[in-house]
Amino acid sequence: MEPELFTAFRGERYADPGPLARRLAPPYDVISPARRAELAAQDPHNIVHVDLPLAPGGADPYPEAARLLAEWRADGTLVRDAEPTACVLRTSGRFPDGSERQRTGVFLAVSAEPFSRGRVLPHERTHAGPKEDRRRLTHATGCNLSPVFLLAPDSSGALAGALGAATAREPWACCEALGSRHEVWVATGAEAARIAAAASREPVYVADGHHRFETAVLFRSEAPAPWREGAARTLSHVVSFRDPGLEILPTHRLVVGAPVSADAYRVAAAPFFRPAGAGEPPVVTAVFAGGTEMPLVVRADADLSAARELPTHPAVRSLAVAVADAVAIGVTGAAVLGRVPELRYTPDAAEAREAARGGQCAFALLLPPTRLEEVKRVADAGQIMPPKSTFFAPKVPTGVVLRPLDAAL
Repeated sequence: MEPELFTAFRGERYADPGPLARRLAPPYDVISPARRAELAAQDPHNIVHVDLPLAPGGADPYPEAARLLAEWRADGTLVRDAEPTACVLRTSGRFPDGSERQRTGVFLAVSAEPFSRGRVLPHERTHAGPKEDRRRLTHATGCNLSPVFLLAPDSSGALAGALGAATAREPWACCEALGSRHEVWVATGAEAARIAAAASREPVYVADGHHRFETAVLFRSEAPAPWREGAARTLSHVVSFRDPGLEILPTHRLVVGAPVSADAYRVAAAPFFRPAGAGEPPVVTAVFAGGTEMPLVVRADADLSAARELPTHPAVRSLAVAVADAVAIGVTGAAVLGRVPELRYTPDAAEAREAARGGQCAFALLLPPTRLEEVKRVADAGQIMPPKSTFFAPKVPTGVVLRPLDAAL
């Protein structure tokens, strides 16, 4: 019989939740050098010191991460749970459009198994460099630090119900950090087991952390003997599809270069796009210097054969982000600019508009958000989305709970 996809585990947490606001960090892969310096200066025990380590004199940073982790354990900064737990996290924050949302998920140990098993499904392509970094850090520390963010279909609503029950009492910790409010509850015993079982009922989808998950699968096959049993799983944060705060923000495109004429772009786009009608949602909206905005939809009779980068599978081909990258930028933008465009990205529509209107880029493309059902459809089909297709917000913080590998739980 196949083991459950998720289990509770004996986590490691900061002993004192009081300074938690100073000790959390975003996922390592969104932290710039300047941001890392800010986080490190907040508290000598900020998790960034271990998850994104630096060593004096430019030495190997991974042993430094292991040294710090051992020091924090020895001085009581970190303590190990006496029994398997499921840490429930509710994050409340404001989005670029001014709306406020709260999202509730749970930290569980997920089976580190190949995507081909069909129980954990990806939607992004990964690269060797980031995986090697995480591999070396895991070998040094023997600990899962930054969680993989997973989405559970939760068809029965059992996971959402179990998390709702867990958050009905006073939280273990509450803080304002990283631009959001975070509340943490610690479930144990039968309650933790129910939460893990509810999350395990159906295959799940990777929202963020494809590199971390693939690294965990690789590490499972090469883990040293003392960590081998623990390495069969990795740290994850699971959110139900039913969570009303589960939000995917669009990632708007800023095309690098001197401002281009809206009229020139309109002419180049005419074989592929037509203006969106009243009340018709645009596939993309091009924004130009001076403030001209051009909402566009794909023409029914468009010959897209010139868009060689447009994916062929219908689950991907129909995505607004695929049309934006392959047609609105790859063909139309290249024709206007006379070269393959370079891109910058932002989830903030106001920032994209300001950059285009002020002539800080050639033009901007505003995209609608990728829908959750589109992510599921692409992953179920075994396909990969274009880069920067999804921006799940807010990011799951690192440092709420760690998962040492020196035991199966």
